[in-house]
Amino acid sequence: MAARPRGRLVAGFLCAGVACLLLLTGIDQGGRADGVPPDTAPGTEVARTPPDGAEAWPAGQQGVSLEDYDLNAASATRWELPARLREISGLAMTADHRLLAHNDEVGVVFEIDYRDGSIVKEFQLADMADPVAGDFEGIAVADGRIYVVTSSGRLYECPEGAAGQSVLFRVYATGVGRQCEIEGLAYDEDARELLLMCKDARSQGLAGRLAVYRWSIDEKRLGAQATVVLPVGDLARRIGSTRYQPSGIERHPVSGNYFVVAARQGAIAEVTPAGEVLAAKRFTAARHRQVEGIAFAADGALIVADEGGGGRGTLTV
Repeated sequence: MAARPRGRLVAGFLCAGVACLLLLTGIDQGGRADGVPPDTAPGTEVARTPPDGAEAWPAGQQGVSLEDYDLNAASATRWELPARLREISGLAMTADHRLLAHNDEVGVVFEIDYRDGSIVKEFQLADMADPVAGDFEGIAVADGRIYVVTSSGRLYECPEGAAGQSVLFRVYATGVGRQCEIEGLAYDEDARELLLMCKDARSQGLAGRLAVYRWSIDEKRLGAQATVVLPVGDLARRIGSTRYQPSGIERHPVSGNYFVVAARQGAIAEVTPAGEVLAAKRFTAARHRQVEGIAFAADGALIVADEGGGGRGTLTV
């Protein structure tokens, strides 16, 4: 999404399942970029080149701080996704700059080519023959492993699968679900911790507050400094609202700050790891129906996923 120069990348993603092989059929395509034949065979790897044959992505589509990004830029590209991603939720970038996504209700992971909106592959976290069912709310990639989290705070860990594959997974009970409803997952590479974003408090201790919980991928438990509390009042005031209800989180690969999107308010905020609010903006309502996922491309470009509601889900770069 439009911004001023600079950038790099970050990771995040999901996975799980008990042994099982299942062939997933048909990999349909979403919107097509210029120069990509509309009849490209399902599952075909498409050239990962900038739009219109350019040698690089346009200046202004990368950034470091939230103020660098122009959320209303007419130059932003918006892809309509295949029907089975109507309820697209989390996004995560792999170490080699591939975008992963998941939808809301079953443990299926998709690789999306964010340069044309097509599905490159999909695989599932399988329990026997069927994908694991759950209210999945976020995905992250850490040390080559994929993590997905449910709204109740259950973490699923798995390897990346090949196209059509069912993969083994492990499940961890973080205990965070007793405190709040989880609505996002990211990875802090420096701290080697997953970031679990709260939406609505379930405990008296978090009443009227937002929190980010840190979970160590090495110790497989909440970290020593487990909670970052965000000033929800400050977040809400900056967008002219009385509430700020997160729907996704990502750590910026350059600054290390957290970018937190809020679907109901149609907004995005930048906060420090200590919880200080640096900036908050609203998205253009006409372009973003329900922002659920966020990621950063290798050049720093902001990638946003919207649920489709009654239509198709979308991906905006």
